[in-house]
Amino acid sequence: MQSENNKEMKKIIIVPGNFFVSRNYFSSPLIENLQQISVKEKITIYIAGVESNPIGLEYFKSLKNYFESNYNMIFIPLMDRPKSIIGRFTWYIKNNFLHKTATYRFNEINDFITHKRYKEITKLKIKNKFLWKTDIWPKYLGFPFSKSKLILKIIIRLLSSSITSQNQQISEHLREIKPDLLLLGDIQSPISFNYVALAKKFKIKIAGNVRTWDHLTKNGPVVPKLDEYWVWNPIMRKELEEFHGISKDKIFEVGSPQFDYYFFSKTNEENLIEYFKIKRPDKEFFLDKDAELIFFATNRSHRGIGEESIISHICENIALGKYPDKKINLILRSHPYDNTFNERFKQFDEYPFVKLFKSPDLSTFNPAEFRNDMIKVSLLLKRSKLVICGQSTFAIDSACTDTPVINISFDGDIKIDNNLSVKNRYNVDHYQKLISMDGTSVIEDFPSLDKEITSYLTQPDLKSSGRNLIKDNFAGFFEKLSSERITERIIKLID
Repeated sequence: MQSENNKEMKKIIIVPGNFFVSRNYFSSPLIENLQQISVKEKITIYIAGVESNPIGLEYFKSLKNYFESNYNMIFIPLMDRPKSIIGRFTWYIKNNFLHKTATYRFNEINDFITHKRYKEITKLKIKNKFLWKTDIWPKYLGFPFSKSKLILKIIIRLLSSSITSQNQQISEHLREIKPDLLLLGDIQSPISFNYVALAKKFKIKIAGNVRTWDHLTKNGPVVPKLDEYWVWNPIMRKELEEFHGISKDKIFEVGSPQFDYYFFSKTNEENLIEYFKIKRPDKEFFLDKDAELIFFATNRSHRGIGEESIISHICENIALGKYPDKKINLILRSHPYDNTFNERFKQFDEYPFVKLFKSPDLSTFNPAEFRNDMIKVSLLLKRSKLVICGQSTFAIDSACTDTPVINISFDGDIKIDNNLSVKNRYNVDHYQKLISMDGTSVIEDFPSLDKEITSYLTQPDLKSSGRNLIKDNFAGFFEKLSSERITERIIKLID
């Protein structure tokens, strides 16, 4: 083995995928870990774009400056637009038919609860402001023989083919950089199929990360034949084996860096705030020291149907002192993709005990802003007596801090088709598994909501054992942070 000083410079390309993965990678302690191993292990790190391609020139320059000035990582374009008519047509067909039909057929073959829900919604054939485009899965995507494993195999072959994956910029990246490792943040997206098909021609090692906890039972097949597959937790490991046929010796549980701030053991809360120069959340939101805190994680309007009326009900009860704790602060937190938050919830600014917490805008991802945001959320959840949310990852976040969780499963005072209702959104595989651990309360009307709020305010230990199960089975908590486990896998792969 070469001595430490004589090590050859290794190179890795990270293709993070969408803004959520970019946030988890580059707004978490993982970015410092990557910087550390780049120096210690002599690794040059390239980051290939974020979210989609192409991003605006000014935005590209801003991100390039951020990564290169602060972390010595080289920011490069994800891919170029196909220039020829054939290239554009092939890319269109790959994204808008091949990938979608592969997803539809994969979900149909495995008979997922999530897929059944999509099919029922598609049958409605109605237009509604609560009907979201991603809820529609036309039947033609499964024509003919939707449960044919042979047809699915052929489609995956086409997705993985170098013929449908040609892209001059990706090829030039791989040829010129000659990376020792390609790391994919999302192994179910069309762009990942492109990168893998071309990387295999150059015999590059490839590790792929499952983007989030619901994707293995919703987002179709994963890119086949990678060197390693990374998942958050034991449930995802089992799904990758059972449904996707990945050998267990290729699967590694690495957790998700987004949860690292909940398990930040290297420093206490004061040092965390001081080191990252975070304004104290208590002061920023003018929280009363002697008040209990309820954290309401709102959703986008098509998913958080009736939230306005539910929040109004809670506010009236707080104002009238109907809950056990007479002094309560209520924080309303926006979903990162919700651009209607200020308009929808500005009415609650009139209550002195309500604080609006707008998350950073994901359409222009700023790693530093999202780091501040992630730390503030972790500190506020530790301070909270109760979390209220719809079908959301926030149930896992809350379990990480052992904060009681109420899951909203009704539409407030809005009447809507059952297939589009908030209640129907719980008919998905990943959330059914979470609910089965009895760590949350799923409520379906106003009286039940009041009863559960009262119960948790007086008995915060209720369902604590279930929350512990959620933490262990979904956040994938181990003795080491996710950031450390990921960098260990990188070093192991390129050694």
